[in-house]
Amino acid sequence: MDDTDVKILNLLRQNARTKNTEIARQVNLTERAVRARIEKLTREGIIKKFTIETAQVGVEGIVLIDTHVGRTAAVKDKARQMSDSVFECTGEFDVAVRLRADTLDDLNKRVDELRGFPGVIRTSTLVKLNDG
Repeated sequence: MDDTDVKILNLLRQNARTKNTEIARQVNLTERAVRARIEKLTREGIIKKFTIETAQVGVEGIVLIDTHVGRTAAVKDKARQMSDSVFECTGEFDVAVRLRADTLDDLNKRVDELRGFPGVIRTSTLVKLNDG
């Protein structure tokens, strides 16, 4: 990955729908060269997916999960079926999962589903109250 790839990634992070011709203009390449670089970055797993960000609808929470020794990876894999924001963390808990739901009741059902995963000892949920 070179500086041009980094510039392309930054442009896509700002707006995943930016046309290849516009990216090409900004990085001083042809559209075909930009398309080839994006395909290569995707093939190599550097670009995992193209997505959109929406205004918050419903409720959002972070679920912290304590796992049995040796089960963290399995819990993370299972949690990825519910969220695209799953990561290991340090401290009292092993895994953090960001969940979104239409209602608080729906969020609670999703948390209960996480609690039922094999290897989960306990959870703690932080519900987002507002932005900024």
